[in-house]
Amino acid sequence: MARVLCAWEMGSALGHLVNLKPFVDAALKAGHQVTLAAKELQNIGTVMRGYPITVFQAPYLHRQPRKIYPQLMSYSQLILQRFETVDELEILCRAWDGIFGEVKPDLVIYDFAPSAMIASLHRPWQKWITGNGFLVPRTDLPYLGLFPRVPKTPDNEHQLRHGDARLLTTVNAVLARRGLSAIADVRDIITRSDRRLLLTLPELDHGGVRQAEEYLGVAKQLPGREAVWPAYGDCRVFAYLAAFPMLESMLEKLSGAEFSTLIYSRDINDGVKSRFPQIRFVDQPVDMEAVAEQADMVVNMAGHTTSAQCFMAGIPQLMIPLRQEQFYLASRVAAQGYGVVLGKDMKHLDAAMNSILALARAGRRPFDSRRRALLSGALLEQRLAQLFATLQPAPSDDG
Repeated sequence: MARVLCAWEMGSALGHLVNLKPFVDAALKAGHQVTLAAKELQNIGTVMRGYPITVFQAPYLHRQPRKIYPQLMSYSQLILQRFETVDELEILCRAWDGIFGEVKPDLVIYDFAPSAMIASLHRPWQKWITGNGFLVPRTDLPYLGLFPRVPKTPDNEHQLRHGDARLLTTVNAVLARRGLSAIADVRDIITRSDRRLLLTLPELDHGGVRQAEEYLGVAKQLPGREAVWPAYGDCRVFAYLAAFPMLESMLEKLSGAEFSTLIYSRDINDGVKSRFPQIRFVDQPVDMEAVAEQADMVVNMAGHTTSAQCFMAGIPQLMIPLRQEQFYLASRVAAQGYGVVLGKDMKHLDAAMNSILALARAGRRPFDSRRRALLSGALLEQRLAQLFATLQPAPSDDG
């Protein structure tokens, strides 16, 4: 029996727990002992109720991210928002040391857990990094996790060099305080892992297809409620939306006579809902398998898993990205003819609606059904069963 620690440090909501669930399932099935250190504890019961696991609160600095750079252009810059100084990173590493000392892991699985990865440098256990293409940074580019579509200007090059250099200096200062040898390159934070398991498709890797990693598709999603469509128009629209300032402009369009619109949202208030009686609103997840079979088009915020499910089903997507990660994903989907990107300001709403309706009328785009079945959870489960079947205890930590 090996001891497995799943670490989640940054990000929010259910997605990270859903992504870790197949790892926990496979580890438990193989007879291993599992511990979860999670950033948010409130949803663990929703995803892993009754699981025989130990739970820790993941170390976390309870402050808003600091804006060091005018625009984020790399993974280094992204994570420097959370631990800007040597002292901040050191205390996070010390907190992880406490968890590592208690668990004594043979394997640590890192889901957007950069300070946990840094705290693990020079440690003997196996290290697997997992997540989508934005959260598992590329190491084969000039800068760590260089974001796509960054213009190559002198100022951008300066900012990118600064981000990598600042992170490297901060990490090495913490390693020196811990009596450990320095790393030579900021990429070592990632490349010293044993495996990088990408929970995405090559077509949807935010930074483009990479050759040396394992693409395992998306995790099997939690069961959802039945998709019940309003008895109005003949174009079935499923929308997964968050509240944003111009939301009602979008809802006005989706309440048109040609649409039968079903919307899942956790934060659209009742007052807004009451103004659109033709739309059916639900606040609990919907069965996405049914949506994939029945919907004619989908409107979403370019969240990774929803977009991936719709992409594999060939459903045209109207995507309203609010964050940088979502914009990169939406751009990948749109570039392959599966969707339309609409800015949150709704300035081009009419044109976007015309474009997405044209895609919907043209029918679904082809996607191999066997590949879709594999990448919707089966491939991930098969690979994890293999990996956990051969997992052995780590050598003793003599450092």
